[in-house]
Amino acid sequence: MTLALALALAATLMAARLLLYLALQLPAPVGDGVLFASVAQYHCGTGRFETPIFPLDPTGAYRYIWHGIGWPWLLSLLNPTCSIEGSFVAWSLVMTGTAALAWWALARTHGRLVCAAFALVVFALQAKLMFRPEVLAIALVVAAEALRARERLWSWAWLLSLLAWVQPTVFLIAAAHAALTLDRAGWRTLWRGAIPGLGMALALHGAIAALYPFPLADLLRGLSLQGQSFAARDDGSLFIYYLRSDFFPALGVAMLAAFALAAWRRPALLLLLPLIVYFGLRVPPAFYNLVPLFVVLLMGLLRSEGAPARNSAHRHALTVLALTAVLGALGLAQSVARDGLGAWRQHASPGEALASLQAEQAQTQRVCGVPPWFTLLLPADAFEPSHRPLLRTCPAHGGVDLVTATALANHTHATGCQHHAVNALPPWLERTAGRLFRSSTGYGMAACPAG
Repeated sequence: MTLALALALAATLMAARLLLYLALQLPAPVGDGVLFASVAQYHCGTGRFETPIFPLDPTGAYRYIWHGIGWPWLLSLLNPTCSIEGSFVAWSLVMTGTAALAWWALARTHGRLVCAAFALVVFALQAKLMFRPEVLAIALVVAAEALRARERLWSWAWLLSLLAWVQPTVFLIAAAHAALTLDRAGWRTLWRGAIPGLGMALALHGAIAALYPFPLADLLRGLSLQGQSFAARDDGSLFIYYLRSDFFPALGVAMLAAFALAAWRRPALLLLLPLIVYFGLRVPPAFYNLVPLFVVLLMGLLRSEGAPARNSAHRHALTVLALTAVLGALGLAQSVARDGLGAWRQHASPGEALASLQAEQAQTQRVCGVPPWFTLLLPADAFEPSHRPLLRTCPAHGGVDLVTATALANHTHATGCQHHAVNALPPWLERTAGRLFRSSTGYGMAACPAG
């Protein structure tokens, strides 16, 4: 009975989350994720990797040269309509495939409850990340670790190396983890197959480099500029990103538990601490850099290695997984409730959002700033190159900004957004829901003039 209930709960939460993505396109892409979604959509429509809202191209153009192209290329490939709706379809396909992959990765050595818990954790992490490239990085590390458990070490190495074209920081951390955890037998296996293995790796990355649409020197320059930007940051809060952690509460606690147990088993992992601190803790908003490592640590802890079920280390690993699955389920429930309530209270389609823009453009007061997800509705050359989406038609004086009319609008920056609500909530519930669901991140496809 317990097994059936757990499996039903996991399936229900995941299905509800996918339904909101596919049927309503909620939540609208926000934060860093919209950068990668816009690159993918522009590539789908024009064949060019570009975006106007992270202007790190030294030439002043819109070229996407500051990150790996693997994730936007895959989103573009899977987008059936080169539209915002198609972007949600592509993202949902990747998430569903990764959940199935996570189940398969553990199915040889664990029962259905453990497989379901791990699949739910992976799904919840990807849902929290939205359109960020760590979504694909998670899929790659799950597949790689599954191959490692099956002693296909060169295949494991090839998959890990692809992270360099997806998320270079994650690649650096994953490579360090791999070097610290591979035993002597594993190194001997790699050495015995070094000639064909390295030949395959060179052929694989040579082909990708040949197909890369820009000079590799420009990519290295872009990565350097992004690294300088990262090094200069000191923003964020450990509490917000690792404890409160919207839509995966107490994520930092689960990460700490997994790392502590892994380091207790293999003290050499403590050598990862400088990378963890610099890329994940020094700038808390960059928690996403540590998420694929967290998944790898969980898989390493769950690797049975012939240990009986009553072994204390095995029990500790299952405890960490259970804790993480509960937190992931709570996060999915929070996001599903937030978006479900938002859709009931106030929802507009992408077409209606564009109609709002066109209505404002028809007035004498022209529109300047728009929500970031408008980059999924308009061509790249409609925007000035700017960290804040700014339309080229913006006048020098007297322009108006469009802002998102959030479904739970108590944190909105627009004075006129409340009239967009279809179903009003009682004031006490509005306030409570705003605190519980973090309405400032509860974006829907509605926009109105800023106050």
